[in-house]
Amino acid sequence: MLNYKKILIISIISIIALPSKTMANKAMSNKKHEENKMHIHTKTIKKIENLFQKTKKLCFGRYLLNLPNEAELIIGNSEVELFKGGPESLKNQAEIDLKKIRSLNISPEIIYNGNGPIENSWQLRYYNSKSAKKDNFIIYRTLINKGDFIFTIGDAVDNGDTERATAERQFLQAKSLRLRATEEIPVTPGLCVEHGFISENQYKYQEIDDIGIYLPSLPDVTFSISSNKDAYGDYPPTEFESRLRGELSLLNRIQDAKKMQGNNYPKRTLLREGKRTVQHWKGEESLIRRTDGVHDFEWALVGKPKDIANPSVLEVKMYTKVAHNLVGAADASSLTDEEAIALWDKLLSGLKFRVKVPGAPPGSYYIDPDKPAQ
Repeated sequence: MLNYKKILIISIISIIALPSKTMANKAMSNKKHEENKMHIHTKTIKKIENLFQKTKKLCFGRYLLNLPNEAELIIGNSEVELFKGGPESLKNQAEIDLKKIRSLNISPEIIYNGNGPIENSWQLRYYNSKSAKKDNFIIYRTLINKGDFIFTIGDAVDNGDTERATAERQFLQAKSLRLRATEEIPVTPGLCVEHGFISENQYKYQEIDDIGIYLPSLPDVTFSISSNKDAYGDYPPTEFESRLRGELSLLNRIQDAKKMQGNNYPKRTLLREGKRTVQHWKGEESLIRRTDGVHDFEWALVGKPKDIANPSVLEVKMYTKVAHNLVGAADASSLTDEEAIALWDKLLSGLKFRVKVPGAPPGSYYIDPDKPAQ
């Protein structure tokens, strides 16, 4: 017969052992769950990693993107327009431009229609209205032939500028323009335009870029970038810093919309939101999935007007479930939440300046023109 103390000790051991076994089972279950999650995560990342197994770099404006080999760069709004045609097509293209100018403006007045500032070029100068004439707001369009293309560079006499200064800019840009193969990456300061490159290291003129990325294996995914160096440059610096910066903040705009719309604010699944630094750009991001399955991702920087290293506006957006240029028109998204985030991070981290610009720290550009190529 067991004595009382022995029974008590066995009972205590049993009581201690039971939760230990339960905890062990729970730990094993958690471990298995984490392994499954890791397997799914690895599989997801593998899909995006495979897409980026072979990459190439494409430039636009002063920027360069590291992209999958299959990617196509689509140029949207740009300071430089591109048309097909040789030197014999210059005058004809100018006539097409004139028809468009007259159709878009009520009372335009053409003040010059003739040879441009360099060989194989043509120039139009005009007022787009009577009030523009009163203010001496002259619009310039210089058409330059290079190879099988006609490049059109626009400008205007405005903001206390002079006709001489505007004409000089048009001459310098036309003179500095050369042809460029799609995948050629120039190593000197300047602007990549579609099929061309403009050498430029003054950084004092307006620079606007608007591009998109198309991935044939993910046809419902769109990724776009917009940059405007001098946006809001007509505001006094103190007003920009004290008021506009806060109003333009992506996160502030989201919060303001929530307050204004209340219960009418669209339902969504928040995947990630907050501050997000890309290179040296201290921006903000919001990654959501809408109720219709669309991934709606956005990152935005509020920089400083006329600061080449920190443009006033730099925005990146990505959508899934896109068809016929309509967001939500595709039957389904080709990406899961995890895949969409992985693709977003890869594309966003590959955005840098092509060549070092004043004020940009190391790591924020691919090429330093002052250092020999490795």
